[in-house]
Amino acid sequence: MQQVDKQGNSLGSTEMLRYQRHLQLPQVGAKGQQKLKSSKIVIVGCGGLGVPVALYLAAAGVGHITVVDADVIELSNLQRQVIYTEDSIGKSKAENTKIALTKLNSSISVEAIQQELSPDNAHAILKDADLVLDCTDNFATRYLINDVCLQLEKPWVYASIHQFSGQIAMFLPGGPCFRCLFPELPKAAPDCNDAGVLGVLPGILGTMQACEALKHLLGLPTVANELLMVEAMDMQFHKIALRHNKTCRCNDEAAHWTVDDPFYTRFCSAPNESATQISSADLKAKLNLNKNVCLVDVRQSEDHQNFNLGGQNVPLDQLENWLKHSRPAFKELIFYCQSGMRSASACAIAAEQNINAASLRGGINLYLQQEA
Repeated sequence: MQQVDKQGNSLGSTEMLRYQRHLQLPQVGAKGQQKLKSSKIVIVGCGGLGVPVALYLAAAGVGHITVVDADVIELSNLQRQVIYTEDSIGKSKAENTKIALTKLNSSISVEAIQQELSPDNAHAILKDADLVLDCTDNFATRYLINDVCLQLEKPWVYASIHQFSGQIAMFLPGGPCFRCLFPELPKAAPDCNDAGVLGVLPGILGTMQACEALKHLLGLPTVANELLMVEAMDMQFHKIALRHNKTCRCNDEAAHWTVDDPFYTRFCSAPNESATQISSADLKAKLNLNKNVCLVDVRQSEDHQNFNLGGQNVPLDQLENWLKHSRPAFKELIFYCQSGMRSASACAIAAEQNINAASLRGGINLYLQQEA
């Protein structure tokens, strides 16, 4: 038995049974399900957001899904990234996601790309997508997704999470873009490694991303040109209308700018590449020998109070002023944070003042892993 639409596309009997609840919806039906089957999407990031997005879009029958992530699974991921298990620790997120999606729905095509999205590969990865989903945890990659999608005239869905709060928006060609919303990279913007997140929150926002993706692919209304803000603490939802920023690059022809920009190379690459690093073992040795060391936690004060490795607490957004006016003279500076990202940024801030400093490799996370 087959269901055939006006274009001659068909759904087999197994698909009709699998997607029965979709077929019963007048807004979907056989025609809409065939649209999903013919769609190609790219999910950038297989973390807390990417996991529910991938699961629900695979279950819905989106025909071709590409997942992009260079990371491996860590124990701390299991608090929110529910596609993985303890047996997955140390394995590729992208490959494990592909395996899980294929087991969930063997009729779809899943491609795993175990790389970071970068200026070198973004165009090739995104060029054939009908829709791109940003499931990353850093602003710089979102700018890269935004700029490549502008050039390729691709729609994309943005979401972000922070502690108990989240945001989601759909950006369409010709409409306001991500740079209209955030003209400049926010300073000291933390990811969930540094700021923490309620485990269920990425599930909420990721499911909402998947919902917006399905509606877009089906031709239904979405949150385009709006920013939806979610507060899980009191379950409040707020919308803000998005408008074009007249000075934004999205108002220019694509030929006037390129993505070959040091901005992406600096902020989308591995966070510790440009920073002098020190291992946990070497840090312990220096501290045990009472070396002339100034240890600085660059996280926020509440994070420092919850748990720290000692030393002073100077939040990253206050570091520049502290280096100019308050740092101890003639001491070796060693910065640390939760994962090593913000401490690497701290080293860059110090370097701008011609001050040598080191970053604790892997931050508190790796320190605790080696203690366990």
